[in-house]
Amino acid sequence: MGRSEWQFERFTFTPCAQMRKDLRRRAPHYISDWKQGWSSKVLSSTFFMFFTSIAPAITFAGVLDAETKKDGVSQLGPVEVLFSTFLTGAIFAIFGGQPLCILGVTGPVTIFTVACFSLSDALELPFMEFYAWIQIWAALFHVILAMVNACDMIKMVTRFSCETFGMLIAIIYLYTGIRNLTEYFVEKELAPALLSLILGLGTAWLALFLSEARAWSVLTREIRTKIADYGTTFAVVFFCGVPYWGGNYNLTPSAFGGDETNQTIATLKVGDDFAPTNGRAWFVNPFDCPAWGAFAAILPGLILTILFFFDHNVSSLLCQAAEFGLKKGTAFHWDFFVIGVQILITGLLGLPPVNGLIPQAPLHTDSLCEKRFLLKTDGEKEEVIVRCHEQRVSALMQASLIGCTLFYIRGIGYLPIAALDGLFIYMGIASFHGNTFYQRLVLFFTDPERLDARSLDYLNLVPMNIIYKFTLLQLGILAVIFAITLVPYIDALFPLCIAILVPMRSYKLPKWFGTEHTDTLDAREITPPEVVDAAQTQVQMRMANEVGSTTSPARALHEGVPPVPPLNL
Repeated sequence: MGRSEWQFERFTFTPCAQMRKDLRRRAPHYISDWKQGWSSKVLSSTFFMFFTSIAPAITFAGVLDAETKKDGVSQLGPVEVLFSTFLTGAIFAIFGGQPLCILGVTGPVTIFTVACFSLSDALELPFMEFYAWIQIWAALFHVILAMVNACDMIKMVTRFSCETFGMLIAIIYLYTGIRNLTEYFVEKELAPALLSLILGLGTAWLALFLSEARAWSVLTREIRTKIADYGTTFAVVFFCGVPYWGGNYNLTPSAFGGDETNQTIATLKVGDDFAPTNGRAWFVNPFDCPAWGAFAAILPGLILTILFFFDHNVSSLLCQAAEFGLKKGTAFHWDFFVIGVQILITGLLGLPPVNGLIPQAPLHTDSLCEKRFLLKTDGEKEEVIVRCHEQRVSALMQASLIGCTLFYIRGIGYLPIAALDGLFIYMGIASFHGNTFYQRLVLFFTDPERLDARSLDYLNLVPMNIIYKFTLLQLGILAVIFAITLVPYIDALFPLCIAILVPMRSYKLPKWFGTEHTDTLDAREITPPEVVDAAQTQVQMRMANEVGSTTSPARALHEGVPPVPPLNL
């Protein structure tokens, strides 16, 4: 059935049926996944994903380091998070079905892990062994769900659930970045606090500015494309280096013998060697946990499974969105099985589990897309996707780069956390792009006479009062779930709140807003690839019909890219 498998099939109870179909669908492309991964676009995407993956990994590692202390010793820290990101990322790039989905330790996993630590402390259970059992049970549940084709149920997930969850992740990123930048003014003296603010806001602004280079009217298209591809990488590297220039060096821990004080900016605290944070052995023996503790881990393991079932599958959906025009097919069931196996590995090694990252997964696919700007009939510029480089190399290389940092873990300790906070802010803002929930929020601040300028189709199909009520309900739900993530002990339950959105969308929203209006505001079905193919064909025809071309037909045919008109944008 090929790529038309985008449309999920009817649920079948035949064990492993959908996993076998996933493998048959993806296997013919496995060799090409490696052969087609050697281009400048893939290289730029690799560095982009390295920084967008390592920044949250380091930040969340700092949270785990601070929140999992037992007798003054942290149970988890940067080494565990980076090692988990490297190991699972490499495994998934090689054995996963859809390698465009980037894996890592997420904010929700960090919240869940801290809650599990608090629970183990309250129950007087050894944390690492209890944590291992949680992941063992979760791994078992993952494998069972994959074998019984449970991922077919993800077809019930619509924009309402996906975009609410996506906005939650975006808000967590923004909240984390802004909170950290403001806390420097409480914990630090004025000079390092101001420098930290400059580093954070500077990184976010420069990354946003350079990422829009394709729309500039100066320089050639090729140069603008390179600037946009490497803009985020440059922004992070530049502002990570700013503290070590000139007099700024006196505000770094390096100027004080490596010790961080209230007179220095904040850098990550790391050890000198590649070893577990608490000095334990790498292998965690789960049988050192009491039998009742092992059974007590079943409920947290179930909650982790619910979180990953939604989080990973949604991130996989988003990185394979119809607008990207992917051609090699999906592998939801097989990927979920691989995630289950990886959770077993991370559990036995005492590492935090990983799953698909939002917004990194869709940002990865977007960074691999060849884009062009066309002039619309009204004179507006329209960005279109010509093709996407579907391959495994960028995912494996970015995981390998993260693994390389483990060989010089001390080097991570020189990175100013404020610059990484700025990257958090950038990723939060970047994830708003294409989110219709965000687009509807903007309508509240839009001049009623200028609504048509938003170019939203549903504005002519749904009354504005329905749009406002629908959006306010979604905003209230988002606020409640975000508030839950901030409350100790109950924060681990927020995955259940996310899961409840699915039946709410199916059974409640049509009653409250009408079936027709609900379906218009919240597309139930995933856009069929045939629609994407037709749209891309129209784009290519329009581009081919433009006067002139900056790409020769021979080169265009060789690269698989249609001739591009010399638009002076």
